[in-house]
Amino acid sequence: MDDRTCSRPGCRRYADRTVTVDYEAQLLVVGPLQPATRQGAIEGSYDLCDPHADRHAGPAGWQLVRYEPGNASR
Repeated sequence: MDDRTCSRPGCRRYADRTVTVDYEAQLLVVGPLQPATRQGAIEGSYDLCDPHADRHAGPAGWQLVRYEPGNASR
């Protein structure tokens, strides 16, 4: 188990999901927690706990893809 915590200010839950951001494409991908690099989280992404990941909608007009192994939804 990874000991990273949720990126939301004030949240102390363990991170369960990684949100990857593509600013140019205005795209957010919410998926399983990704392995951290030596420097920390993957560049262009942040980690959230399940409750915050489930509520995450992103900026207005952006595309949001939720990826669960075996099932992707938009």
